[in-house]
Amino acid sequence: MEPQEPNRDETRTLNKSLNTPVPGGRRWRRAIVGAGRIATWAVLVPPRAGLRAWAGMRPAQQVVVGFAAYSLVGALVLWTPLSQRGAGGFVDHLFTSVSAVSTTGLTTISVPDTYTLFGELVILALMQIGGIGFMTLSSMLVLARGRNLGRADEGILRAGFSVPHYFVMQHFLVHVVTFTLLCETVGALLLWWRFAAAGVAQPLWSAVFHSVSAFATAGFSLNNNSLEAFAGDWVVNIVVGALCYAGAIGFIVAQDLWYTIKLRERMLTFTSKVILVMTAAVFVLGTAKICLLEPSLSHLPLSERLLAGAFQIMTASTTAGFNTVPIGNLGTPAILILMTCMLIGASPSGTGGGIKTTSVSAILGNLLSVVRGRRTVVWMAHEIPMVRVLSAFAATSVYLVGLGGGVMALSITERAPFLSLVFEAASAIGTVGLSMGITGDLTTPGKLIVTALMFAGRCGPLTIGLALLRPEVDPASAASDDLAV
Repeated sequence: MEPQEPNRDETRTLNKSLNTPVPGGRRWRRAIVGAGRIATWAVLVPPRAGLRAWAGMRPAQQVVVGFAAYSLVGALVLWTPLSQRGAGGFVDHLFTSVSAVSTTGLTTISVPDTYTLFGELVILALMQIGGIGFMTLSSMLVLARGRNLGRADEGILRAGFSVPHYFVMQHFLVHVVTFTLLCETVGALLLWWRFAAAGVAQPLWSAVFHSVSAFATAGFSLNNNSLEAFAGDWVVNIVVGALCYAGAIGFIVAQDLWYTIKLRERMLTFTSKVILVMTAAVFVLGTAKICLLEPSLSHLPLSERLLAGAFQIMTASTTAGFNTVPIGNLGTPAILILMTCMLIGASPSGTGGGIKTTSVSAILGNLLSVVRGRRTVVWMAHEIPMVRVLSAFAATSVYLVGLGGGVMALSITERAPFLSLVFEAASAIGTVGLSMGITGDLTTPGKLIVTALMFAGRCGPLTIGLALLRPEVDPASAASDDLAV
């Protein structure tokens, strides 16, 4: 028996009953549609507004905001269960993230004991981003697609690398990435060989991690005592030291050396000569002083004493942060020598921090020129433009003011010895990573203070000042007068 179809009246009644909204249904439907519109606005509008705001920023502001964004994202990723084994709060992970992006190496928690392999990989990525700059990778993608860099991108790169105005950024960028990959690959292979021979767990991963950390002068290690277990290993000391110097002397020197080899002519610029001379002077004088003045090294044979002293000077002057001897056991003269090396720091367009060797050279040149009664600033038989001298003094002044403010703040929140606090603050703002053993005992306010110092050291205190203040033209109404100094 076939089913009977309903008549038209029954169909109309059924459709009417189905289409009639239940009480409150219209309100719920409006609420769902409104929520959808809010969600769409939340997803689409902020990125568009963010892009407009980003485009309207000056290069100095974009550098600061860019590093801040990477630091925050890194902290959130490290905070997830996928990255950690359940230890440490968000402030500790923020501290680690900023330390990696700033290529400092200070940590309030143990990296090998706290983070999983994925977490260590995140730290490695943050170190790489901090070392070569957050705009480098995206700019390389633009070049790989056969396009030229925009004026805004080039401005950010110049602000991040601090290169001379005559450098062609596209060529310089290719040299940066090539030099980085070459150094890190060779360093990883050599460290893999030594770590495997020494019985290190997961020698390949440890070699890759330490190679990237060394070239980026980050100082992060998968060993809780850094490289103290390899204090007498000449290969590890030399490989790590070479990687740190390769990153710290800067990509300007690397490019000049490449052109010298390629064209078979001396292509070293004045900037490269100053960097090499100042780096060598700090290394030789610092090594000699620490070997003579540090009593804890006096019992070692001469070769081992020189190796230990040279490595500590290297790690302080390149702002790398590795150590082969306990820093907390060093005497006051050695601590002051290391602090001096940390303050001088690495070189512009490199991966290290500090005041920079070129800025110190400009200040020394000004000092000698004033003493000798010159009207121009001369260093190594070259006249330094006055605008560079003013920038060097400004950067140094802001750097020392930030250091003093950090020491003052830490002396209020912490109960550690004063010398340890000064060393911690100098290590943080210099993005060095050495510590006299108080980092893990910092209070929460102390951790935030050191985090701010590390971030300021990576961006550059003067860059942060330029980002906060509006540029002004020279006032035409300013009166010309004299000032007794």
